[in-house]
Amino acid sequence: MVNPGMAQPRQEIWYHTGYPGGVVGPGSGVSALTGPTKMPAVFEAIWRNRLIDPEKIHTDSPALKKKSPPAAPPIDLESLREVHTDRYLKALFTGEPRCLATSQGLPTWNENIARGWLLNVGGLYAASKAALYKKTITGNLGHGYHHATVNRGMGFCTINGLVVVAQKIIREAKAKRVMILDLDHHEGNGTAESIIGESSIWNVSIYGSYMGGPPSAGNNHVFQIRHDAFEQGTKRDAHYLAVISEILPSLIRLQNPDLVLYQAGMDPFDGAGISNEALAIRDAYVFSLCRSMGKPVTWVLAGGYADMETLVELHLGTVRKANEVLMKVKAGDRIKHRERKPYSWFPQNGAICFPDWKSLIKETLHWNEPPSMSNSQIQEFVALRDQLHREEQLPKDEIASAYRRLFSIKP
Repeated sequence: MVNPGMAQPRQEIWYHTGYPGGVVGPGSGVSALTGPTKMPAVFEAIWRNRLIDPEKIHTDSPALKKKSPPAAPPIDLESLREVHTDRYLKALFTGEPRCLATSQGLPTWNENIARGWLLNVGGLYAASKAALYKKTITGNLGHGYHHATVNRGMGFCTINGLVVVAQKIIREAKAKRVMILDLDHHEGNGTAESIIGESSIWNVSIYGSYMGGPPSAGNNHVFQIRHDAFEQGTKRDAHYLAVISEILPSLIRLQNPDLVLYQAGMDPFDGAGISNEALAIRDAYVFSLCRSMGKPVTWVLAGGYADMETLVELHLGTVRKANEVLMKVKAGDRIKHRERKPYSWFPQNGAICFPDWKSLIKETLHWNEPPSMSNSQIQEFVALRDQLHREEQLPKDEIASAYRRLFSIKP
């Protein structure tokens, strides 16, 4: 039974019990990085706290049997091949060569884990379609896997679902432009490598830790925040939020995306000392800004290293803020910065009032924006990526057979 005192949100989320692939680890450290342990923990906390109505949760979980719509199917093979090389995909599907199948850093491979990756991206695609169709906010309790590159994994990321879904949505003419907004503490290097030269997809990565990704380009906007410019506490929080609010609105207006895929990273909490209050109002700001501009949003879970109880509560902040924004904000509302309390926001007379974070710190904002690639450098980058796809291409029957065996699908 839904708590009768709970506001009824229109947010929908997707979660398949196959996402974790049966992997269970300790409550912090590597488990928190790789995600399999926290995904079911976040799902269970959402249901336990009645944050989403059962009819809005697309899942196969027995806990919601006959109350919820079904979970999404796995992502299709052709969409995967648009982003990743055949050689890499076959390794993910079969486990061989093992060094490539576990290149993201996982200690093992099995078919359940591999199926989980594909179910995860399938859920992200379904959530994105719903956000576009209903002009709303949706979520997928999986990962965007933003470190995954064209031909290998990295940083516990395997399939770059953010790029796979963005390309599929555009290819199917469901959208003309997609923005990938990445607020993980770590740079979205794999996303950048995969989308440079694809003018319909923008990567906006506002991070604290550089991961070796390419420079800025026409559609790759990367900004490294200097968190160490301020002592940990309210001032560092305000600086983080001020940088985001300084950068993001103009980029959304400039690209005018039909959909925003939001990598809602929680690792600024432990990676940069940003408070849980700051991360919660960050999410409220992102959702409010997009909704006021009429931009549908689909969010995904992303980084975090805290103990599991803390990490789950951080992610629940994203869920709660999406619910609140859907209740309070509508297209055409104005975002205003005038409130002095650093973590307070509220609607007032057609405006959504957020703190004036820049005036709170009373100092210059500290971030680095690398110089952009030239047009000739972008063309060379794209040519090398295309060459890599050709060099690692396999016969279609071979890669299709490996995909079918994973799901026991008959040809």
